[in-house]
Amino acid sequence: MVASSILTMIFTCSKLITCRAGVPSIDFGAIAINKGTILAVDTEDKIINKFYRHRVIRLRNMVLMPGLVNLHTHLELPPLLDVLRAASLSEWIINLVGAKKSLSKQDYLRSAGDNINALIHSGTTTVGEICTHGVSPALLKQSGIRSTVFHEIISMNHSFEPDRLSSLIAHSSSRVREGLSPHSAYTVSKSALSAIHQFARKNDVRLSMHIAESKDEINLLQRYKSGLENLYRFAQWNLDEAPQGKSSFDYLERIGFLSPRLLAVHAVQVTGKDIELIKKSQVSIAHCPRSNKETGVGKMPLKKFLDAGITVGLGTDSLASSPSLNMWDEMRYAYKIHRKDGVSAEDIFNLATINGAKALGLNNEIGTLEPGKKADIIAVPLPLKNTGDIYSDLLRETKSCIMSVVDGKILFQGSRKAT
Repeated sequence: MVASSILTMIFTCSKLITCRAGVPSIDFGAIAINKGTILAVDTEDKIINKFYRHRVIRLRNMVLMPGLVNLHTHLELPPLLDVLRAASLSEWIINLVGAKKSLSKQDYLRSAGDNINALIHSGTTTVGEICTHGVSPALLKQSGIRSTVFHEIISMNHSFEPDRLSSLIAHSSSRVREGLSPHSAYTVSKSALSAIHQFARKNDVRLSMHIAESKDEINLLQRYKSGLENLYRFAQWNLDEAPQGKSSFDYLERIGFLSPRLLAVHAVQVTGKDIELIKKSQVSIAHCPRSNKETGVGKMPLKKFLDAGITVGLGTDSLASSPSLNMWDEMRYAYKIHRKDGVSAEDIFNLATINGAKALGLNNEIGTLEPGKKADIIAVPLPLKNTGDIYSDLLRETKSCIMSVVDGKILFQGSRKAT
């Protein structure tokens, strides 16, 4: 028996999903937690009998599962989707740059605070954040949510100074880790990318980058007419210094930028050769299907990535290119557009949990419910209709979460009472 002074709490539920490969869901399951770490996962009877003197929180008619991992966001951006709509991603980017001229630091602070709350209330317990304006890291630390903050870099300067990179990642902690986000192959010079890559390798820093997002990007690399010429004129960059290659992944492979620490965001416009390069270099992918739809860049070949054994997770992107930061909305839409290709509802859950954790290098800490991992857990209502597939039932009915827990601490508890 474990001493009562050690155990923090037990959660019981009607259904428990571990997201561990080959492990079925558990009816009337329970989780024992000690100091933010999962001690045991089993049926309610077994957990209660083993830890019978300890505090029990009963979640009736609820499902317990790993917290969701939102791989790609820009939390500092306010809702700009309707303002920025454009015929192409290139025009959308220019519209975003223009819209930012009227935004202040207070606007970014307010948006980041509201957006972090939206994540927690909808079931995201880990987020991959692209920080552009410097306000989201402190708010993330205050919130209790787990995060990897990628500091955005846009620089076509060929005399890029790598010394400033150290200051960007100086405040990492066990719960809020910091990385770097060179924006894209066409907005960061080859010399800057080389400096970033060398720094990341030396300091074991994770990277996130928009790659192969649009046809315009591929046209630019292949030196065909592209809407990105307008961006270069707008930014007063020399178009002759734009990257060249058969594809974005081809270019990045040739300059030695691809590595297991890289998270490629979007990866819509890819070839079979690109998929081979991604697999070989162990790059992970952040899939943002609703943002891809809203910006008109196309449909990512998810099934091909999964069949190749590539790690793919889900991200909502920002409220500038997506209608919400709710991962349940993202999961539902991903299932809708990919199920005819053979992607299952359980696959979608894996994208939103363990795959997302793996893409951030956190799969030994989070992403599944099992002993030794961090107690990052959410509770959602038990579906009213039972078809025999709990994953599709949850995708059909779940709108948000009832409880959100990170490191064993309850960050949010909704109106349904736990006893």
